[in-house]
Amino acid sequence: MDLKEQAKQDYLAGMKIKDIAQKIGKSASTIRSWKSRYKWDEVSDRVAKNATKSVATKRNKNATQHKNVATSQKADRVIDELADSDLTDKQKAFVMEFVRLSNATQAYINAYGSTYNIARVNGSRMLTNANIQKAIATLRKAKMHDLAIDTFDLIQDLAKEARADIGNFLDFGNYDVIETDIDNDVQLDINDEPIVSHRSWVQFKDQDKVDTSLIKNISVGKDGPKIELFDRDKARKQLLDYLVQIETVSNSNQQVVLSDSTRERMEKNGKD
Repeated sequence: MDLKEQAKQDYLAGMKIKDIAQKIGKSASTIRSWKSRYKWDEVSDRVAKNATKSVATKRNKNATQHKNVATSQKADRVIDELADSDLTDKQKAFVMEFVRLSNATQAYINAYGSTYNIARVNGSRMLTNANIQKAIATLRKAKMHDLAIDTFDLIQDLAKEARADIGNFLDFGNYDVIETDIDNDVQLDINDEPIVSHRSWVQFKDQDKVDTSLIKNISVGKDGPKIELFDRDKARKQLLDYLVQIETVSNSNQQVVLSDSTRERMEKNGKD
C-alpha cells in the first residue's frame, strides 16, 4: 500500500491529520493537500451515509420486531444509544458488524468498504480504540441479557454436567432364568439341578422423568439403543479453571464485576 492510500484509510478511520503526518513521515500540509486533491471527505461522507443507514435500518427493524413485546429489550436501547453516541457513523457501523460477526477484518470491510489487506490492519487497530471497545462490550452484554443468559447460567450448566449421573437416565438390574431346551423341558446340570442363568436388563427412563439438557446424543444401532451424556471430566476441568481464576482475583484484591442478574441469582441461591 502506498503512502497516499495508507493516509486516506487512516483519515477515514478517524485519525487526525497531524497524527497521520507523524505516522508516515510527511508534513501536515501535504496530508491536507492529498485530502483536498483526492476528495477524501466525499468518500467519508458517502461511507458515513451508508453506515448511518445501516444503524437506522437496524433500529427500525428492531422497533418493528419488538413493537408488541411487553418485556424491555436492552439491546434495542443500547443500539439507540449507540446511534446517538460521539462515535463516527463508520465506527458505529463497525461496532454493529463486529458484534454480529466477531471478525474485525470483515466488520471493517462491511463498514468502510475497504479491501481485505487494508481491513486486516485497520480492523485490529479499531479494536484498540477505548470508546469502540466500550461500545462493543456494552452491546454484547445487552444481547446476552436479552437472551436471558449470563455467566451464572453457564456455570450452573457446567455444574450440572459435572454432577450428571447415568443412573438418572436409566433403569437397570438383573434376574435369573431357568434354562430350557427346544422342547421347553428344564435343562439339568451334572448334579441334576436346574441350570440357572443370570441375565441383566437396561431401559431408558421416561422423557418426563429426566433432565434432557444433559443428554448429548441418543441413537439406536445394531446393539440396541445408546445414550451419551456430556463429558463430566471436561465440565469439571472447566469449572475448576473458572474457580481458580476467581480465587486468583480474590487473592490479588481485584474487584470481580458481576451483572445485576448474576448477582441476584447468586444471592437467591445463597439464601436457599
